[in-house]
Amino acid sequence: MPSSQTPALMKARASAAEILKQDTGTDYPKWRLIATDSESLTGLAPVCNGERTDALHEIPDYPGGPARDEHGVYDCCPWPQIETYSTAIAAYLVELLNADAEQVDGGAQ
Repeated sequence: MPSSQTPALMKARASAAEILKQDTGTDYPKWRLIATDSESLTGLAPVCNGERTDALHEIPDYPGGPARDEHGVYDCCPWPQIETYSTAIAAYLVELLNADAEQVDGGAQ
């Protein structure tokens, strides 16, 4: 099995970290599944950490009362928001990115 620390991977990781720092405020954000154009969880995005996130991620008129929307995308959510068109690929990428972040920076957020 190839090493997970190849020069190409290390360069790509550093480049992505620079962009993510600008968009999310952290080099290695935690990622989550999102629903974009469909009701399926076929997308991924960094976990939203904006002000009033809890209030903005709520569906007020949900049957039975307000409900938290863990998979929605709102104005407070950071970029990038990536659509894969596959629930399996999206889930894999979220796990891969979160594991990579844990490996690189020990999980510091």
